[in-house]
Amino acid sequence: MRQLSVADVSERYLSWLRDEIAQRFIIGAHGDNDMDELRSYVSQREARDDLLFLGIFTHDGTHIGNIKYEPIDSVRSVAVLGILIGEAAWRGLGVAGEVIGSSAYWLRDNRGIKTIVLGVDRDNLPAIHAYKKLGFVDEFHPLVPVDAVAACSMVWHL
Repeated sequence: MRQLSVADVSERYLSWLRDEIAQRFIIGAHGDNDMDELRSYVSQREARDDLLFLGIFTHDGTHIGNIKYEPIDSVRSVAVLGILIGEAAWRGLGVAGEVIGSSAYWLRDNRGIKTIVLGVDRDNLPAIHAYKKLGFVDEFHPLVPVDAVAACSMVWHL
């Protein structure tokens, strides 16, 4: 993992947002995303210190996904998590758990974060299973909008 930059925006990355599964479960993913929009999105997050936006790369440097904590609230010691394993071949292999675990503990040790929260579609059973395996529990948290019919809030107390 490393800080995501505009240089990482590629057709591959854009294709993830057009993926049927991503469109079903990722709020910002839709078929009309374009490169300029994606570059702007990444650019707006590069220098902010109230978030952590990392690209997930294989050992050979292939970009396979992203993890983002936005916002990071250091006063309340909480961060909101979003993750996308964009490359379908890497889904279900434990990458998400490894990435979430290492980044969450980094936030705990370096930024004083004690709670990680996320919103997840109730139908996204593989994601829910992975989150529970890490220690997330179903729990309402005010930083997670759950106004969508199928959304639920999960919390991990580190």
